[in-house]
Amino acid sequence: MHGFTIIELLTSLTVVALLLGIAFPAFNDLRQQQDSTSAVNQLITSVQFARSAAIALHSTVTLCPTSEKNRYVCGKRNQWHVGALAFLDLNSSGKVDGDESLIKRFPALKKGSKTYWRSFRNRSYLQINSRGLTNWQNGNILYCPPGGDPRFARQLIINVTGRVRLARDRDKDGIVENARGKPVVCPQR
Repeated sequence: MHGFTIIELLTSLTVVALLLGIAFPAFNDLRQQQDSTSAVNQLITSVQFARSAAIALHSTVTLCPTSEKNRYVCGKRNQWHVGALAFLDLNSSGKVDGDESLIKRFPALKKGSKTYWRSFRNRSYLQINSRGLTNWQNGNILYCPPGGDPRFARQLIINVTGRVRLARDRDKDGIVENARGKPVVCPQR
C-alpha cells in the first residue's frame, strides 16, 4: 500500500488553502455583483410595468414605495428597497383612494440594501400618464447594496418619457457616474 506522508499532506493542504484564499474574494465580489444586478432589474421592471399598465389601461398609474405592513399606503421617498406597489390612480392624487385598484406589488430588495429617489417635483412616488409619460418627474433611483460599497451601487435614470436607463462607468474606475459625471456615493447610514 502506498499512502501520503505528513509532508505531502501538509503541502497539499497549503496549496488548497492558498487557492481558496485567492478565489474567495473574487467569488464574494461576483455574488455582490449578481445581487446588485438582480435588485436593479427588479426596479427597472417595476417602472416598465407601471408605464406599460398606464398605456394599456389608458389611465394614470402611480408607482410608490411601500412595505408589507402598509400594503396600500405609499411610503417615504427613500424606501423603494422595502417594496413597491403600482395602482390605478384615477384622480392622480399619489395615494390609493377608495375606488382605485392595486395593479401589482413588488417585493422588498435584499435586506440591508437602500434606495434613494430624487426627482423633479420632489415627490415620493412616480406617476405615469396614459401616454406613458411621467408627470414631469424625470429623476433617478440610486441603489446602494448592503454595506454601501460604491463598486456595487447602481443608478437608474428615468426621463420624462418614462424610459429607464442605467448610469454607466464612463471612466472605467469601477464606480458608475451620475448624470453630472460624478461617481455615485452611497450616503452614510
